Amino acid sequence: MEVLNNHQQYFDLIPNEMIIKTLILIDADTLFNCRLVCKRWHELINAYVFQEKAARENKYVNNGRGYHSFSQIPSNDIKKLELPWYVFYVIIKYDPFNRNLVKNHCGQEKWKYWRYYTNLSSTLDDELDVNNLSSIIEIPKNEHIFNDPDFDGHTRCFIIDYQYISTLYQKITFKDYGLNDLIMKILRPKISFSAWFYKRFCQNNNPYKLHATFHSKTNEVIGKCEHFDENPQRIFRWTKASILYNTQGDESFLNLHHSLLDIKDQNSLCGIHVSCSVVKILLPIKYKNTNS
Repeated sequence: MEVLNNHQQYFDLIPNEMIIKTLILIDADTLFNCRLVCKRWHELINAYVFQEKAARENKYVNNGRGYHSFSQIPSNDIKKLELPWYVFYVIIKYDPFNRNLVKNHCGQEKWKYWRYYTNLSSTLDDELDVNNLSSIIEIPKNEHIFNDPDFDGHTRCFIIDYQYISTLYQKITFKDYGLNDLIMKILRPKISFSAWFYKRFCQNNNPYKLHATFHSKTNEVIGKCEHFDENPQRIFRWTKASILYNTQGDESFLNLHHSLLDIKDQNSLCGIHVSCSVVKILLPIKYKNTNS
């Protein structure tokens, strides 16, 4: 008792290891607030708890497949990652890295989450019934493209017909996945884009382009990336378009586009099938220097 009386708080006698093992069991938001309890807890949570919690939970989430964010590394290496504590907090809460952020990526929910530009006298997209203009169909089951795991079991595709729709697009806001301005600026992650497309019919060159525009929080366009069809004469074959973009840190959101371009004759026949739209923000992998 004489020893205990020399301490203002009894839990000051608890070893750091025991505190860490206990705090790991708390949910992410409560753990975030526990950083305000005292200086000791603040330091332990920032330095160890979030990372230990992420490593411990990895074997149980996503139906036992682990966090998407850690899919590029072995589970045993999670504790070796050199990342700020708030990155692990974001992973535990949102799991934003290395997973597809495009909603309804194969048309499995019809046209939900997608918007479009139309060629009908500059009519706004919200004034049209898109189901009367273009359609969503099943891809033949013998197509080789289903070997791509990003289809995630879905087998549909969009049909974009230039006579009605010139561009199909979707907005992705980074902070919706916990990636606020601070995290984007510090990590500057790479972003990968891909999609499968098939020329249904086309009478001109370079009809299809996969592209993205990057915007600041004030909606200024601060970056672009694009993939053109490199073989405009190719038909009757599914092809995968892909792009890798290096962020600068000021990006707040992006718009992903599928476009039919360079149509000189408005009456010409031109259309494509598009499916499996993918946008993945890649987690920067850097390991701690264990020699220091």
